[in-house]
Amino acid sequence: MSLLLSGAKTITFAGTEMQCLEIYTGEAYTINLNFTDSGGSAVDISTWTLGASVTYYSVETVTYNDDLGQINLGNITLDSPQGADPTGLAVSIVSGPAGTAYLYVPNDLTDGASNRPTVPLVNGKSDPSVLAIVTINIQRTDAVSSLTNESKEPLGFIVRYQ
Repeated sequence: MSLLLSGAKTITFAGTEMQCLEIYTGEAYTINLNFTDSGGSAVDISTWTLGASVTYYSVETVTYNDDLGQINLGNITLDSPQGADPTGLAVSIVSGPAGTAYLYVPNDLTDGASNRPTVPLVNGKSDPSVLAIVTINIQRTDAVSSLTNESKEPLGFIVRYQ
């Protein structure tokens, strides 16, 4: 299963291709999620459990390849300490039978953590930039084995500071 975000570019991070959106602090986003099968029909997610978490990285360089719809990241470093997930980050089922849910990204994805870059801005971005990998955690019971399947769907957000 993969998630496709409207208006997203792709990034490959640690061998995993994911959708990536740029966000600015002070702006909140509600992203609609539609779970469908390979034929495009809605998947009933009524019994699923959804959650969200964030892992933060510092990125020294960010360049764009508009022709390929790609973002290229250079010198990526895992932030330490990570801190808690941001206040308000949420994923919730809207209609289980219709396979719809939403991901809410709060207006401060970094939650004011002291180890995240702040001003000054260099060419309209913080230096270094923050890459926040938001992961949607999905738990569902397998119809055949009755065991719990768990999948993690990563989404990349490059955080810009205003």
